[in-house]
Amino acid sequence: MSARLRGRRCLVTGATGGQGAAVSRRFASEGARVAVTDLSQQDVDALVLELQALGGEAVGLRADCRDEEEVAAVVELATSAFGGLDVLYNNAGVLLPDQDGPVETLERSVWDEVLAVNTTSVFLFCKHAVKHLLASAPGSVILNVGSVASYAGDAEYHAYAASKSALIGYTASLAQRYGPAGLRANLICPGFVETAMVSQWIDDVHASAPILNATALRRIGQPEEIAAYAAFLASAEASFVTGSVVTVHGGLVK
Repeated sequence: MSARLRGRRCLVTGATGGQGAAVSRRFASEGARVAVTDLSQQDVDALVLELQALGGEAVGLRADCRDEEEVAAVVELATSAFGGLDVLYNNAGVLLPDQDGPVETLERSVWDEVLAVNTTSVFLFCKHAVKHLLASAPGSVILNVGSVASYAGDAEYHAYAASKSALIGYTASLAQRYGPAGLRANLICPGFVETAMVSQWIDDVHASAPILNATALRRIGQPEEIAAYAAFLASAEASFVTGSVVTVHGGLVK
């Protein structure tokens, strides 16, 4: 593994799940110092130990990404531990398939919950991290995580699609506002990736077959494939990439 992220100070939210953990591991293995956060302190502690075993410097703190005080505490931990911040990776997200749905059946409480986690949390972490990212610019970057639903919508899950679509405009706004100072911002839109979030579809051949047939590579993506692209975007190799919606979806056409 290369060391193209050597010395980079990174914060990953939603870090202990499939994609978040893969990104955290990839960042650490490429030389980054990584701060991680998620809802379970036990899971956060376990991931920190794993990252340290890879030879990386890592810290972690449990936080609810909907709570601004807890978000601020995570940013403070990361910047205090590492002396600053170069990369913010906003991965925290939720899909509530048993509650989300078409507008005529969608409860307001579900709408609010999905947007709080998928959209407002991104705003909160950016709000508290941006001064630190600007202090380390040029070369710092915000990487937000969307979905194919960000630009293609979703016929079944309207709150999820809205929450991820909002990140297109928000990420573009960050890129435009802070680009002159050298802070980049991009939106990564994965396709169907093998994680716990989509396990119910993976385990159901009737549900997964239409998705696989709509995917050019005819297979499910792996979290490590998202992490590989994230490492590139977090590095100096992507120094002219900003304001972009980048897809890692195996050719999924919705």
